[in-house]
Amino acid sequence: MSRKNPFEVICRYIPMPFRDYIDKLNENEREKISEIRFRVNRPVTVTKDGKQLFITQSGKLSSNASFGIVISYEALNQILNAICSFSIHSYNRELSNGFITIEGGIRAGIAGSIGDYDTSNIKHITSVNFRIPREIKGCSDYIFNKYMSDKPKSMLICGGVASGKTTLLRDLCRNLGNRYTVSLIDERSELAGCCNGIPENDIGVFTDVYDGIDRERGIISSIRSLSPEIIVCDEIGGMADCEAIMHGFGCGVKFAASAHAYNSDELMKRQCISKLIEQSVFDYIVFLEGSGNAGSIKEIRSLCND
Repeated sequence: MSRKNPFEVICRYIPMPFRDYIDKLNENEREKISEIRFRVNRPVTVTKDGKQLFITQSGKLSSNASFGIVISYEALNQILNAICSFSIHSYNRELSNGFITIEGGIRAGIAGSIGDYDTSNIKHITSVNFRIPREIKGCSDYIFNKYMSDKPKSMLICGGVASGKTTLLRDLCRNLGNRYTVSLIDERSELAGCCNGIPENDIGVFTDVYDGIDRERGIISSIRSLSPEIIVCDEIGGMADCEAIMHGFGCGVKFAASAHAYNSDELMKRQCISKLIEQSVFDYIVFLEGSGNAGSIKEIRSLCND
């Protein structure tokens, strides 16, 4: 299945005239935008090259908020209803988690006053943020060829917000999945970008995908049934994640994963991840530069002896 243009996908959920304003953005601008954010009674913003800018009625980007288009409560709720296929209560679980993943792996983050999903009490949605995933083929070639092409190894990719962790991990999955048997645990549907269960991103010919399942269950299920050489998963951090990874490590499975941490000191403060490192689960740790230079590698730390 060919990958759809993310702006075309997002615009299907945006009411007029805001759709027209966004549609006027030129292609060069679009390629550099990673987020489109709607906040009630405030200007619509985009994140471009790590900077916050405002969309004008003429389809330009401005650093001046007074030129930005302002979205109303009614229009924002039209967006929410469209995201939820006009059946909001069918998406209670997703809303309680704070995001809904739409076609192409685009994640719509939701903020506001959201009641417990068991009571179906959802009200006062005040923000919707579309995060645009990027396939950058080749961005992982260096680390794959240098560290992981000869035999399966484990790697942890670390960085802050918008540092390119997911983009790098997605391409690493492609490289790994073209050589090894890989299980991709895609809890937020951002890596494979599945639509109706079919990956829209290139994740490698030998990759099996668990889409929309939590990492703990996905890891255990893949070990039991798919015999992976490597398991790929994004944004590990909870104790349940780490216990499942330790189980896989004990079964001889390697892992390629990402974690939120700006540097080594911050990473080691996370007890569950520091335990994985102390138990020699990971052979390499990659630290990324940051949002101003997304995807750029700052440091690669080897933890293995060979």
